[in-house]
Amino acid sequence: MSEGVWRKLREWVGRYLPAEVLGTVTALAAALTVHAASGSLISAAVAGTVGESLGYYGCMAVRDALVHDARHRHHGRMKRLWLTGASTVRGMLIEFGPAELVDSALVRPLFMYLLPGLLGNFTAGILLGKLAADVIFYSLAIGAYELKQQYLPLPRPERR
Repeated sequence: MSEGVWRKLREWVGRYLPAEVLGTVTALAAALTVHAASGSLISAAVAGTVGESLGYYGCMAVRDALVHDARHRHHGRMKRLWLTGASTVRGMLIEFGPAELVDSALVRPLFMYLLPGLLGNFTAGILLGKLAADVIFYSLAIGAYELKQQYLPLPRPERR
């Protein structure tokens, strides 16, 4: 592979891996807890989807907000908070909105429901379902990220 491809892979791994690890932990914790309490694969699949979203997007929001906050440090406190919040939400909606709609509304719950039964192992099925859904999610999210980087790049922080 060319150096440009390796550079992009490193960029994507650096951007998404911390959130992915946290999302995996919260997905498993939620799915295992709900399955143990209810015995329901459907409830566990939904809980795993919600748990992963909370962990993943919590991590991404904090990381992105820190970047945006640094770019707005020269503003007063209230304006900085408003600009940081607005730019973080806007960026996340652009990058993740379409991918999340497809992922959470259909793909992830379906895979997390079907694969434990097909494999005969709840934990392995949840993990494999999550990984299968990730392939679809990241094909959409990385495409949106690249478009966002090209057409809506972050301005350099202003210096006072």
